[in-house]
Amino acid sequence: MSDTFLKPTGHTDRIASLDFLRGIAILGILFINIENFAYPDSWSPYKFGFDESIDRSTRFWVYFLTQGKFYNMFALLFGVGFYMFLERLEKKSLGLSAMDIYARRLLWLFIIGIAHAYLVWSGDVLYHYAICGLILFPFRSIRSRYLFVVIGLLVFLLLIPSYDKAVRYQTWQQEAISAGVVASDQRTDEENKRIERWEKKLQQLPPDKAYHEPPKATYWVGLQETYEHTSVHKGMLYYRGLLFRSLIAMLLGIIFYRSGIFSNYRNWKYYWPISILLLILALIINYDWYWHWSYDYFNPVTSVGRGLLHTFPKETLGIAYILLFNGLYQKFNLLRKTTGSISNIGRTALSNYIFQNIILGLIFYGYGFGQFNQWSRFELIGFVIAIWCVQIILTSLWLRNHEQGPLEKLWRRLTYSSFKPNQ
Repeated sequence: MSDTFLKPTGHTDRIASLDFLRGIAILGILFINIENFAYPDSWSPYKFGFDESIDRSTRFWVYFLTQGKFYNMFALLFGVGFYMFLERLEKKSLGLSAMDIYARRLLWLFIIGIAHAYLVWSGDVLYHYAICGLILFPFRSIRSRYLFVVIGLLVFLLLIPSYDKAVRYQTWQQEAISAGVVASDQRTDEENKRIERWEKKLQQLPPDKAYHEPPKATYWVGLQETYEHTSVHKGMLYYRGLLFRSLIAMLLGIIFYRSGIFSNYRNWKYYWPISILLLILALIINYDWYWHWSYDYFNPVTSVGRGLLHTFPKETLGIAYILLFNGLYQKFNLLRKTTGSISNIGRTALSNYIFQNIILGLIFYGYGFGQFNQWSRFELIGFVIAIWCVQIILTSLWLRNHEQGPLEKLWRRLTYSSFKPNQ
């Protein structure tokens, strides 16, 4: 095996803004991932865990500004990395060997993701990304204009369920109103069922403040619980609900990279107007969606237009974040020294992603300190900041003596371990 292939991409060949953006994504993901470790069901609107006003407000703002946004940032950047990796292999004139290397790289990412899912946290996305990477391969040589057509098709497929849901709720509401006009002693069983169905949908549930024992009382018990929850061994190799959304973000990443904005945002003539307009629009959509989800979830959305707008709140704001932070990083060159710590996180994104979840497991699970469901969401922000500090310090110390993160180095070595460039 040639040392050339084991050697990581040098500083001069790296696109600085991409490391910075990956660092932002990894640090931002922690806001939501910590809730998955800390609470029984962080997603359910009525399962607050804590019902104080500050907790509800914190929950709203955290979800409004972070939920799904940094995942989509990372998915978009994965698409960029996919394209850059193959582009660099192509420049080495490896022919079909480039496909072998790429496939092997994804295989090992899939294996690393599975190991992470079963041994650390069942919410892993790495194996999902690996499958998406295989699906992406045929799109590499397609022109950007046609990639937009593919994205449009995927968007349309995701809009259909939103349309159907809004129309269904409209129908339920109208049927309940019509049945309600009939005197109670004259209603048919079907009419009563229609009223009950709608009233049940409108029911506001009290916050669930019951204490729950920490999951994974011991590490062995944790492995058993994870085995029951994770479905890779059942053939579920990716998250069905995220597949199209992930592909949209990754394809956009390819288009953005081809346009050259990660090297020079001025390649877009109207970069800042586009970015600011998208940011404002995304914030409005997300505010409406998350306000409804947090405080008005028991009133189903019956407006088709509003339902369609609620289809892509996370994706629109995630893209807006990419454009905003990319432009700011390039525009204010003097800030690069102060953002170096974030870029270091981005250079070691794989290691830091898994390291975050190991720390969270040790804090909240039974085999660790068992702090599950013990802290309000406002207090969790302190944990987030503390973990950031630990990651930034350890990453900085590590990179003083190493060019890559430990898992990045392992991943690269596994990818090229059996590659013989002379054959």
